[in-house]
Amino acid sequence: MIVLEIVLPIPLNKTFYYLPLENVDPQNFVGKRVKISFANRILTGYIIALKNINSDNISNINFKTIIEVLDKEPLITQEIYELTNYIANNYVCSFGEALAAVVPISMKVPKRELKPKNSKDKNICKEHSLNFWQSNAVSLINSSLEKNVNSCFLIHGVTASGKTEVYMKTIQKTLEIGKNAIMLIPEISLTTQFVNVMANRFGESLGVWHSSISDTVKYQLFLKARSDKIKVMLGARSAIFAPFKNLGLIIIDEEHEHTYKQEQKPSYDAREIAKWRAKYNNSVVIFGSATPSLETYKGALDNEITLIEMKERIGQKSLPEIKIISLKDRFKSSLFIPETVQAISDTIARKEQTIIFLNRRGYSPTIMCRKCGNVYQCPKCSISMVFHRNPDNLKCHYCGTTKNLPITCSICNCRDITVFGTGTQKVEDELKKLFPNARIFRLDGDTATSKKNYDIAYNGIKNLEFDILIGTQMIAKGFDFPKVNLVCVVDADTSLYLPSFKSVERTFQLITQVSGRSGRGDSKGTVIVQTNHGSHYAIECAKNHDFISFYNMEIEQRRKLNYPPYCDIARLSIKSKSEKIVEEDAQKLFYLIKNLNESYKLELSFLGPVSAYIAKLNNFFRKYIIIKGKRENILKLSKFIENIKHSSGTFIVIEIMPSELI
Repeated sequence: MIVLEIVLPIPLNKTFYYLPLENVDPQNFVGKRVKISFANRILTGYIIALKNINSDNISNINFKTIIEVLDKEPLITQEIYELTNYIANNYVCSFGEALAAVVPISMKVPKRELKPKNSKDKNICKEHSLNFWQSNAVSLINSSLEKNVNSCFLIHGVTASGKTEVYMKTIQKTLEIGKNAIMLIPEISLTTQFVNVMANRFGESLGVWHSSISDTVKYQLFLKARSDKIKVMLGARSAIFAPFKNLGLIIIDEEHEHTYKQEQKPSYDAREIAKWRAKYNNSVVIFGSATPSLETYKGALDNEITLIEMKERIGQKSLPEIKIISLKDRFKSSLFIPETVQAISDTIARKEQTIIFLNRRGYSPTIMCRKCGNVYQCPKCSISMVFHRNPDNLKCHYCGTTKNLPITCSICNCRDITVFGTGTQKVEDELKKLFPNARIFRLDGDTATSKKNYDIAYNGIKNLEFDILIGTQMIAKGFDFPKVNLVCVVDADTSLYLPSFKSVERTFQLITQVSGRSGRGDSKGTVIVQTNHGSHYAIECAKNHDFISFYNMEIEQRRKLNYPPYCDIARLSIKSKSEKIVEEDAQKLFYLIKNLNESYKLELSFLGPVSAYIAKLNNFFRKYIIIKGKRENILKLSKFIENIKHSSGTFIVIEIMPSELI
């Protein structure tokens, strides 16, 4: 008897057997997706093999028949199968969960062929002559492409040094030698300019993959990539799985961005997947950034990655002057100190543009009763609700709960309720009062819920329709406008003292990246950084455009505290709707894994259990145990953790190399 061996995208490391449809030859079923009935549900699974079972031995088993075969062609290649194994073994998930990340379970077969729309903006696809630094980078990378050798490069180039043109030239070379390329950018929906550049350079050879495209378009792109109908895939994190059969080049732009690490299970890192695929295909990986992660830069210094420096801006333009202005001992009747207001005024008078950066959306992050001190917290999360305007309400930025703005305090009935702190909405209000005739646009998580608003911001700045652009970290990258000659960082301290080992690094990166939006045209740019901690080395080094000094100081802190890149880490999350139960289960688990560590000599160290930075999230209380040591030993421990019994309603998840520990 022939049965189909099927895996499901569920947290069970086992396969299931189903009968093929009657009067259908099952020989070409392997590698296709199917609909099946499973535990009173209709699920989509993957056929990974055919099994010939002796029917005499299974007479008491009643096999179900599959409901439907979804694909005309098999989707799972040998590379996909091996990559899925790698993900399952390295990110603590089942084979089925890993396979669903590589071959999306939701892709739908289209009824008709869909054709992508390419940009009509022909000005942005113009090729440029290369300077010394660019030529050197292209020469080194193209040499590896021609030799067909697995190589890994880090392009460390200052902002506006022309990394994009290097990417274009190396992709072109890849196509010339008959191979395919994948290019990852941090947030595809936020990079209209870059998508247009690629579309105009490579035309119908380009596919664009990201979470916002439909399941039908994903299916078409998947098949086109596999059949070589498209030759370049541009996208966010999940585009790393483009099923090219002749992969020659992978580019990861802004490689320091945390968005390349998936937080949900399977919590893969696209940068690690890129290295695996490059090794499997004997191809080239390029990491690019003006502020590379400490882990990647150390890898370059240790000769694990070839370092390529690009030390000058295109056209030998100067880097912007960064002015650090202390907020200490100032009476702040305004969000902007007089020097900042004057700089914005002068910029508008010169008919130039300004970017205002604050990495906190909403109007004010804290609502408090002046009489009793009651702070309005989210009922589902242990975090204060944020006051938003238009309409006036309170929102939780973590679970999405919305409440009406209270008239009186819920504790003492006092009407003296006030707001504290600053968000982008408040910045917008104040700028409209200071500059009533200025054309202002705000781009943050509230206004950029649709790609349309991002396009409005992009085109408005490009066409000189706006004088001031206000935004969060989404405006710190992807913008290249010659008339932006002033950048103001309202509060540089927002991320500096978060309880994360990456907080200092991220502060340096954000200031450097947003500063890089200034002075990309003919005039020298200026950056004003308002801060209470101007003497901190992250801010001092950003002011001086000094990545090397920052790296040397921060890497020493990592060494002293034994954090990556000096060790591997994992975050063990325990959550329950009962605060008492989560505390008890976390303590039991902590002592159990400590004993396992000693018994099996895994040489791991543990921190915790501690409450998460947001101890209660969406009605679940959360505890963390941080594990440090060698990755192979952390993975060994994870096998034991999977089998540990815990209270009903308690959920335990282990994430390897998380982007955050808080």
